[in-house]
Amino acid sequence: MNKAYSYIRFSTKGQIEGRSLKRQLESAEEYANSNRLALQSLSFRDLGVSGYKGKNSSDGELGKFIEAVKEGVIEQGSYLLIESFDRMSRQPVETSLMLLMTIVDLGITVVTLMDRQVYKKGEMNMQALMISLVSMSRAHEESATKSKRVGDAWHKKQSRAISEPMGSPLPAWLHYSDDRKEILVSMEKAVVIKYIFLLSAEGYGRAAIVRKLNYDGISPIGSRATKWHLSYITKVLNGRTALGEYHPHVTNTLGKREPTGEVIKDYYPTIIDESLWYKSQAGIKSRRIGSTGSIKKGITRNIFSGFISCECGSSVQFVNKGSSLKGGYYLVCSLARHGGGCKYTSHRYYYTQWVILIALQNLLTPYAKKPENTARTMSLEGELITLQKQIDELLQDIDENGFSTYISKAIRNKESRISEVSRELADIQAANAVNDEPLDLTELTGNINEQSERLKLHQHLKRQLKTIVLSPQKKSIDILVRDGDDIHLSYDEVTEVWTSGDGLSFKVET
Repeated sequence: MNKAYSYIRFSTKGQIEGRSLKRQLESAEEYANSNRLALQSLSFRDLGVSGYKGKNSSDGELGKFIEAVKEGVIEQGSYLLIESFDRMSRQPVETSLMLLMTIVDLGITVVTLMDRQVYKKGEMNMQALMISLVSMSRAHEESATKSKRVGDAWHKKQSRAISEPMGSPLPAWLHYSDDRKEILVSMEKAVVIKYIFLLSAEGYGRAAIVRKLNYDGISPIGSRATKWHLSYITKVLNGRTALGEYHPHVTNTLGKREPTGEVIKDYYPTIIDESLWYKSQAGIKSRRIGSTGSIKKGITRNIFSGFISCECGSSVQFVNKGSSLKGGYYLVCSLARHGGGCKYTSHRYYYTQWVILIALQNLLTPYAKKPENTARTMSLEGELITLQKQIDELLQDIDENGFSTYISKAIRNKESRISEVSRELADIQAANAVNDEPLDLTELTGNINEQSERLKLHQHLKRQLKTIVLSPQKKSIDILVRDGDDIHLSYDEVTEVWTSGDGLSFKVET
């Protein structure tokens, strides 16, 4: 008795609750029973997946069925039972026919249950095949027409949005006027949104922002929320709605929402400036690099968290040994701490902190002396991240929908802006490099005990440094810099003096 496998597909997940799933299952069972086939419990189902883009045959269950046949998991001579051709594919006729012939050529007999047509290698009926081609063509035209109808409706809606509000749900900090012809700002809520962006730019991660807002008793701005949640903070920071931009979305043939058409600027009232948004984006990117989660509560005791390691290659952990005479904060190799073989050495944190900061005087000078310079750098770095992300999205659009003159022009414009931003960043870095004015450590010391300042310093160092390497013998510290010369510090136990390769010598009081 030959084995039979059912393949079931429909476009919308809502059809699971309707008759579509049950009908296709019953048809497969009835055909198998009538034709002495052993219907297998293993069935292949693409539920809520469109056949218009061919995702079911490339990434979906139909594709898995084909792979199983190729690998011999499903034996030749088996049957594939489908309700009709539009379940298998709604792509152009030539593509759908090729898919059918691929399956048949693998030794699988395909049966369309609606018309009881059988497609078997070496026994293809030309008349039945011609009828099938008509069916394939009709299925593709129906899907193409539906796709165009939805797209046209949304593009009309987008055109209308340029001159009038659309009536769609608004961000929580906005509301419609009584006549619904104007979008207004709820000032108290808008202040909270701006505060969220400020926290992000100053070094707070999303989880730290959530904790701070909840701890400080700042009420959520949504109508039903009782606490702040990570998902909402993510949506606010990643989106550009606070900048006043509106980008219409459509639900594609795979059931996924995706942007369509051009971004409409100044559709919403603007509540933050673009510079703050870019600073926030730069902060988000820097927190992804070597993230340890140690500042999620907004408390930064270890300003080197995430980019400091032991000479053995293991990470260094921040350890609190209490308030006893030998207590306090220390940096300890994680491998040694868990008996992994490296020498157990406790580096006193604050002593080590000041050794490193003194060695980094030139790098920290623009941080301490030129806050406006630092802010501009963060803004430009954030803009670079955004531009590259936008180019990636445009390239994906070309890959999915074909070449477009508009998209090609948009890519060129963004690439031109990337060149401009990169040149300005290079100019800032060059200016900082020639500024050899010594850092006022007294000024830095006065500020560094502020939590917000430690967060900013942590983010600044994280962008500038690759890693800091501590020697278990306490005789050296290597500071690897992203753009610039690395720093090697050596310690003389007799004189208690640290020296660097560029002639710097200093002593830190214990």
